[in-house]
Amino acid sequence: MRFAVIISSLLGWPLLQDLVAQGVVAGVAVPASGRPETEQLEQLLTQAGAAPRRLVRATLGPDLAEWVAALQPTAVLVLTFPWRIPASVLGLPPQGFINFHFAALPGYRGPEPTFWQLRNGEPAGAVTAHRMAADLDTGPVLVALPVPIGPHDTHGIHRAQLALAAVPAGRQLLAGLRGETPLPEQPQDEATARYWPRAGLADVCIAWQEPAEAIGRQVRAANPWNRGALATLRGQELRVLAATPRPETVVAAPGTIVLATPGQALLVACGEGSVLQLDIVCLDEGYFTGGQLAGMGLQVGEPLGELAGQLRAAPA
Repeated sequence: MRFAVIISSLLGWPLLQDLVAQGVVAGVAVPASGRPETEQLEQLLTQAGAAPRRLVRATLGPDLAEWVAALQPTAVLVLTFPWRIPASVLGLPPQGFINFHFAALPGYRGPEPTFWQLRNGEPAGAVTAHRMAADLDTGPVLVALPVPIGPHDTHGIHRAQLALAAVPAGRQLLAGLRGETPLPEQPQDEATARYWPRAGLADVCIAWQEPAEAIGRQVRAANPWNRGALATLRGQELRVLAATPRPETVVAAPGTIVLATPGQALLVACGEGSVLQLDIVCLDEGYFTGGQLAGMGLQVGEPLGELAGQLRAAPA
């Protein structure tokens, strides 16, 4: 049993390494997208003596058909890929194309579900292997391995946990394809399906009228890929990379500084009277703790603003 593997992100790298170690990889392909992460993967594979096939979007269907015909794999395993794979090639291998989606299905379809699972306060994400169908992130689920989301996990931490969890998920899939363990093909429930787009500027801008708990989740969901959630301080862009909801409540307008103790703490009022402690922030001058920022002359009663719509979020 041999597999062709398509990969475009380091998220799938631990699983690919494990598959190679098992001796089941017939060939690897990467998209010719020009993204730094994909180029890094190509370099790693080339240095390991396994230079990958480069796929071009304009000729993706014919290229995949030729590649599958040459390798004759049992299945093509997709460990992240930025483009829709043509339906005409999905049935070419005996076991089709099997996608590893790094979130729970069908509730978190889309290109970047980790942000939304953290933003929404989900207790767990998942690594989900499913047979690919014509529509994105559809097709029956073969393996679903939950991955807990801790109360302090950031986007980067959960992403690393997903990458590692893909290894046992992949071994479970291979055991099922070999007939060693049951491999149920569970249809996705379209009634509970939802597609989440890639997060945009509005999704990473802090709205201080939200409860502190919700803003804290937003901060963790935007760290590190956007260098935190966005606000303003005295008209300057302020990025919040770490923040802790506090148990106390206050009577103050959302966004108002309610405590500024130099070297110790900076607390801001949020919606419903809740309070958020700013732990790590970024300004043009550098990165600071909330206590350091409080020592820069901030006063109780001073407002933090919400970022104007014309500013752009950093690329994912």
